[in-house]
Parts: sequence; C-alpha cells; structure tokens
Amino acid sequence: MVERIEISKTDGALKSMAVVHNDMVFLSGVHATDTSGDIKEQTREVLQKVDKLLEAAGSDHKSIFVVHIWLKDMRYFGAMNSVWNEWADPANPPARTCVSGELYRSDVLVEAVVIAYRS
Repeated sequence: MVERIEISKTDGALKSMAVVHNDMVFLSGVHATDTSGDIKEQTREVLQKVDKLLEAAGSDHKSIFVVHIWLKDMRYFGAMNSVWNEWADPANPPARTCVSGELYRSDVLVEAVVIAYRS
C-alpha cells in the first residue's frame, strides 16, 4: 500500500510532499515558504518542515537514512551546516550529500530531499 501525504500543486508542480510505502518514507524536495530570510532562516524552516512531514508519516529525524541538500551557492555551506548540526541527532546522523546548482526559483537558497523509515 502506498500512502501519499500533503498532495500539493506548489509552484505548479503536482506532487505528494511525502510518500510512504511499507515502512519507507520519501519526502519531495522541501524548501522554505518564506524566502525573504537568509540561508540560516531558510534552512531552519526546511528542517522544521521535514520534521512536520516525517511526523505525519509516523517517523522522525532520528530515522532518516539519507538527505540530499541542494544549495543555490556553496558559499552558503558553512551557515547551512551550522543550522544542520544543531538539528541533526549526533547519535543517529544520516548519510548526507550537499551540492550546489541552479534551483527552480532564484529566491530559494536551499532544498532538501529525505529518505527515512517509520520508527
């Protein structure tokens, strides 16, 4: 059985913000809604949204397998990483990649894709 959580048409893209199959949880690219903030503020919002979506799927950030992070510019890495390190569970850190590239909107500074399991 596949469960779809928070079906959205944000920015014109029809998608489920989370898809659950068996005990696996897949989150779509999560970005800040309030893009007026700096990289730290946008990263905090992204991680809060990740927590909310994982909770809706019966999981939490201690159950994340892998996170793929995209930054608008690698100059943001240190600031983003400082927020990440405050949020990540030091006893259960997930595998993580971080790359830079052109994001779909110029005001989006960070986006994250998450794969987790139901704990």
